[in-house]
This record gives sequence, structure tokens and C-alpha cells, in this order.
Amino acid sequence: MLRAYNKQTGAQVGEVWMPAPQSGSPMTYSVDGRQYIIVAVSGGNYSGEYISFALPQNETRPTQQGQH
Repeated sequence: MLRAYNKQTGAQVGEVWMPAPQSGSPMTYSVDGRQYIIVAVSGGNYSGEYISFALPQNETRPTQQGQH
């Protein structure tokens, strides 16, 4: 499972099943204001590959005071 947590509260806010164990550090990038997360997976009989997940376009994140 790839899990997402609220960084202010630590509460789990989402999870996505992955077909094999994560085998590398996650990467993130943004295109036209949309954030993507990429993870490498491999293991057992599963050949390695990268899987990309996109965050919802309507996702809004409150900013903390003093951060821009």
C-alpha cells in the first residue's frame, strides 16, 4: 500500500494498493499545477517498473501562516 498522511495531524488521508513492494525512494513533480508521485516497485515474480499517481486537480491545501 502507498499511504498518504496529513503532515499537520499525522492522520492517514488515503491509500492505494500497489502490485509489488516499493523498491526505491518516492519522487514527486508538478506539471501545470498538478502534483504527481512516482514510486518504483519490484519483487518476487514481479518485474520492476515505475508507477505514477496524480493528486486530484481540485485538491486544495491550506497554507500555514508565515509560509508562502
